[in-house]
Amino acid sequence: MITFLAALWFLFGATMYVGTMWVLKWFLFPTWHGLTRANVAVHFGIPTRRATTFFTVVVPLMFVAAIVMIVTEWGTRWVWFGVACLVGVFVLTFVGQLIIIPINRRVRGGQFVDDTELVGLLRRWMVLNDVRFYGSTLTWVAIVWYVVARGDLLGALT
Repeated sequence: MITFLAALWFLFGATMYVGTMWVLKWFLFPTWHGLTRANVAVHFGIPTRRATTFFTVVVPLMFVAAIVMIVTEWGTRWVWFGVACLVGVFVLTFVGQLIIIPINRRVRGGQFVDDTELVGLLRRWMVLNDVRFYGSTLTWVAIVWYVVARGDLLGALT
């Protein structure tokens, strides 16, 4: 049962993460080329703060869930899915916390000379988020593959 709950939580978190990254890449990035000092707070600041708040709760529990999957699947062929999930969420967190969050703070704090520098920061931000776009997609595929390949996870509740 604990494996089922861990997989379910990880699936929820991974789905939210990949959904956020896909929305960013396909729907928001194209509009951000027009951001200026006058509108960046609304179109960048609010969404990034809200996402950071949400994922600050979800991601640590994803780490726990991946570790639970590894421990409970140890010695089986299913353990590799837990390892893939753990590596995936680690890479996403590393890129986000150490590289992207400082750019978030700089943009939200208005720490740029002019709109040209802002556009440069946003372009760098988008390139770095492409790493998370692909990483979150692979992490999501790993947990979905696990759930499908594992089969009757619902049976674990009985």
